Amino acid sequence: MKKFTILVIFAIFLMFSYLSIATSTAIAGDNTCVLKAAVDVIVEVWDVDDQGNKGPRKWKGSIKQGEKKRIESHYGQIRYAYTTNMTENEPLSGDVGRPCFNGKIIGVP
Repeated sequence: MKKFTILVIFAIFLMFSYLSIATSTAIAGDNTCVLKAAVDVIVEVWDVDDQGNKGPRKWKGSIKQGEKKRIESHYGQIRYAYTTNMTENEPLSGDVGRPCFNGKIIGVP
């Protein structure tokens, strides 16, 4: 019984150790990308969680043609929607998912 208890405690320790390393590895590194506007555009960007679900909004604003906006993601993935109609009340189009790491340039639209 004593050996079994020690084995169970050791297994739990290994499991928690792995989970702590796996989580820090997933969010480590350069999870940044750059949105580059081909035309004047309003963009809304959301983070994506580790299971691919749309997470919290990271940024919303306008980008002028040829300008860039740096975005930092938590897990190396973002989703964005945009409009080229520069009226604030215009609905956004799309729900585009893109990788976001190592300064990758993402053309919008």
